[in-house]
This record gives sequence, structure tokens and C-alpha cells, in this order.
Amino acid sequence: MNRMTGWIILLVLLAVVLAGCSAAPAENRASEQASASNGENNQSAGASQPKANEAGTEGWPRTIKDAVGHEVVLKKKPARIAVLHPVYLDYFFALDEPPFAAVNAAEAMKNFATLQPYAGKAKILDLGSGREVNLEMITQVSPDVIVTFKGHIDSIYDNLVKIAPVIQIDFSDSWQNTTMLCARIVGKEKQAEKYIQETRELIKKTQDKMGERMKQTFAMFRIDGKANYFAPGTINTMYYIPTGFGLLAPKGYPEDSQTISLEALSQMNPDYIIFQHDIEVAKASVKEKESLHVWKSLEAVKNGHVLFFDNSLNTASVLAVRLAAEKLMEIAN
Repeated sequence: MNRMTGWIILLVLLAVVLAGCSAAPAENRASEQASASNGENNQSAGASQPKANEAGTEGWPRTIKDAVGHEVVLKKKPARIAVLHPVYLDYFFALDEPPFAAVNAAEAMKNFATLQPYAGKAKILDLGSGREVNLEMITQVSPDVIVTFKGHIDSIYDNLVKIAPVIQIDFSDSWQNTTMLCARIVGKEKQAEKYIQETRELIKKTQDKMGERMKQTFAMFRIDGKANYFAPGTINTMYYIPTGFGLLAPKGYPEDSQTISLEALSQMNPDYIIFQHDIEVAKASVKEKESLHVWKSLEAVKNGHVLFFDNSLNTASVLAVRLAAEKLMEIAN
């Protein structure tokens, strides 16, 4: 009887153990099913967010590292962009994302040749002069993000970031890099990549159309406050650098920015002279020298190769590059 009882107890214990073993896979399967279900739910929830391979963006929120190393968090796509230098109007218009407000907006939209195709297509609040940033005015427009260049707002940075996130751009950076950084602010990296590629193709088309003229020399100038000629230098302009138009500078043209005398210009004797300044100011400066023998002896003057480009092309923005391409191709016609 005792042995019988022992066998019964042993069989009961064995049944309990077997039941426990068979239960474990069931729990695992339930866990796997829950994980799979959660994965499906996560995918469904993420479907409304932009996907990197579809929209060219990782969605929002996103962190942007700017030119001074600040990691700026944008919680959502900014609808109200305020720019504190009119050059950045060019980039955001190129991306079909005109800023909400900008310094010198009225003047830029009226006078910048790069922005003439966009005149009347967007209402931009004018934030006054870019030289003296008006904090009160910026506060009143309640921007989602503030964009400016490195070194511009150091003394008021702490006040600006209380208004909105501030993204600073290296003013000397290439138009390609600046285009991409602005694109990240508005989530249009794919569009920017396409636009950059189209612009590179336009540069190549310009070089091909100019043909033999690419072997001639070009001297780019601005006008300083004393009506002297100011050379921006070969390293500071898109016209000479290999990733730009790759124009040939005349012998003696400076590498870095420098004021040039008329005698120095005579020694360079370029095939083409291009003034890239306020056109009326540049023409007035030239008129003062028209009667001078040294001016009349220049090859560019004798051949009618003195050209005037709008001041806005000095920004070397993506729109400035494209407009410069049009101007250079006109030379070849």
C-alpha cells in the first residue's frame, strides 16, 4: 500500500514537471507574438513620419550641428524661419521654402538680381538692418528658427536663443554645403541634392559653351569706398576655383583680396574685366577713367569686354552661381 502511494505521488510530480516544460514555449510564443504585434504597431505609427529613403530626411525631431558646433534640436519642420543676412533668402527660395522674416528683406527683394524671379511670390516681414539686429522685432514675429552666419550675433546669442533655436552657418563655406545645411533645416535634402547636381551641370554647360574663351583671362573687381578697384582674389570667389567656373586669372591678379591701382590693372591687362558691384556705382567709377590713356589701352576696354554683374552675385549663393552661369554664357553668344 505504501509502495502504491509512493508511485502515485511520483506520477503526480512527473505530470507537474511535464506541464511546466510544455508551458514555457507557450509563454515564449506569446512573447514573440506580442513583439511582432508591437513591431507592426510601431511600423504603422511610423508610417506617418518621413522615411529617409522616400523623403530624403530622417524626420522630426532632428538635431543639426551648425558651424560653431552647437547641436540645435528642431522638434518639427519650422514654418516661421527668420534669417539675419539676406544671402540666406537665396538658399531658402531655391528650396521653395521662403523665409517668414529677414533683415533687409524689402531691399533684397527689390534690388537683388538673384531674387527677381521670386519677387511678389512671397510676403517676407522686414526685420530692419542686419548690421544692428533688432531683438524686439525678432521677438514680435515669433520665429520657429533663426538662421545667420557665424560671428554675426556673438554678443546677443544668449538673447536670441531665448526667442528660438539659432543655427549659424560659415559664411565662407561652399554653396553646396550651405545648400545642404539649409535643406536640413526644412527637411528637403533630396531636393537639395538634385538642385546641386543640376547646378553643377549648368557650370559644366557654361564652360563648354565658353569654349576657347576659357583660355582667356578674367579680372573680377568690386569698387571700394574711394572708387578704387578691389579684387576679391582667386581663393575667395566661385569664378576661379576648380569647383566653380575655373576661369583663368591674369598674371598679377591677387590670390587674396586686395585693392588694385589702375597701373597694376594695366600690367595685368586682362582679356575681360567684370565689375560685380552695384551696377550704377561701378559704371560711374568706370566713366571717371574713360578719358585716361592707361584705361583706354587695356585689351578688355579696346575689345568691349568690360562687363557689369549685379552686386548680389558676390554672395556666391546657389542662385548667384546659376545667374553667373547665365551671364557668362551670354559672353559666348
